[in-house]
Amino acid sequence: MKRTSRALVAYSSSEDEAPADAPERKKKKLPSLASSLIVPIPVDDADLHQGRVRATPHVEGQYAAYVYIPLVVPPKTALYSLVDEVLDVTKEIVPTAHAIGEIASCSRNSGGLANSSRKARELHLSLTRPIFLRAHQREEFKQAIRLIALRQTPFQASFATFSELTNDERTRAFLSLEVGAGHHELRNLLSALSPTLQSLRQRDFYSQPRFHVSIAWALLDPDASVNEDPDTQGQLRAYEGVIAVEGTSGSNLTSSGDIGGSNKELQAKCFPRVPHFPSELIPTLNQRFGAGVSSAHTGGFGADTIAVKIGKDIFSWPFQGSHVILSQSL
Repeated sequence: MKRTSRALVAYSSSEDEAPADAPERKKKKLPSLASSLIVPIPVDDADLHQGRVRATPHVEGQYAAYVYIPLVVPPKTALYSLVDEVLDVTKEIVPTAHAIGEIASCSRNSGGLANSSRKARELHLSLTRPIFLRAHQREEFKQAIRLIALRQTPFQASFATFSELTNDERTRAFLSLEVGAGHHELRNLLSALSPTLQSLRQRDFYSQPRFHVSIAWALLDPDASVNEDPDTQGQLRAYEGVIAVEGTSGSNLTSSGDIGGSNKELQAKCFPRVPHFPSELIPTLNQRFGAGVSSAHTGGFGADTIAVKIGKDIFSWPFQGSHVILSQSL
């Protein structure tokens, strides 16, 4: 039996039916997103950061972080008064210097380095290099720091001397207090942090650390490179990416990058730069304040908290090692 073939039905297209003189349809525009849903892209503006700019470019979903021991120095304490005096002397020798943590504006009415409001100072003793975490790594990192705090016993430390430090980009010089007593406990904290840093593919802290807190900084002139002056080459020595002035300590601090060439003249007027700290600064400070800063009464402090700053958020936990041991023995 033969199958009869069926003719295909031909459908006319919409183009055949549309009249030749029909107007072109306008495409509808999607409504714009609300401003609250738009995430602003960070813009490095040195004018908003005392002449500093970001050394590492911003990456969406990446958070800059570092671990440190906070040292809160209340007013009317010996260390607070000493730091005030040191900053006053530093301002006389280096007028362009800035106290750590203070915001200075480019105006004729800018105050000195000392904090006139008499608020407590918070100094940071870094335990890691600046590191960068992805969003999903933040909680894991926080839990690791919390576990270290549970195991670490509070301990006493003290400062020993003043140090001048220069970051590896040669963009800032730092005035720091170097830690003397407390190295053993601080090294133990570095060892406790190392496995977590390695698991996150972050670099360990420096192999020969010199622990410190910085109390002031100054912008360096990028054109005044020490490599161009043979007379200064012997006065500087490298410390794992950081340059330490001979006779002072190394540092783990990293800082801002260079400024754009088109804004260099304007930046120089608003944010003056120096080729380096004057050679007499550190000897003067150690001669006048060295005995005080190295005394237990003034330079001694208790390390009882560990903190981590991730992006703009700060988390801290007290050292509880002695309490954990006691509870386990009962």
